[in-house]
Amino acid sequence: MSRSRALLAVVGAAAATAGCGGEPAFVTISGTTLRVQLDEYRIRPQNLRIQAGRIHLVAVNEGRLTHNLVVESITDDPTKEVVYGRTETAHPGQTVTERDPLVLKRGRYRLADTIANHENLGQYGTLIVRK
Repeated sequence: MSRSRALLAVVGAAAATAGCGGEPAFVTISGTTLRVQLDEYRIRPQNLRIQAGRIHLVAVNEGRLTHNLVVESITDDPTKEVVYGRTETAHPGQTVTERDPLVLKRGRYRLADTIANHENLGQYGTLIVRK
């Protein structure tokens, strides 16, 4: 094997193990409060894990536009989408919460900002609820 091919193989292996282009790591939430920051056009942390049961949503708008946070089913068919909970609209600098705690069973859910086209611009994430 030539030197340049060997170098390319090493660089490729390093990129694969570093997770280039992969999904961001999941953050595990301890307790029952799922707290995220919203801005243009991100939910941070983007991927979360939490225990099943009663979950309180808290969203802090750190952006310049209005945002919200919705927990919904993951489906390819919009007619079968289920919304499990949502916050009110958060204006810049505002913190909003879900009025009543959500009761989520074990599974995978989608987090999204459903205002205008924010979700299409990348403001979404994944919530894994585990036992």
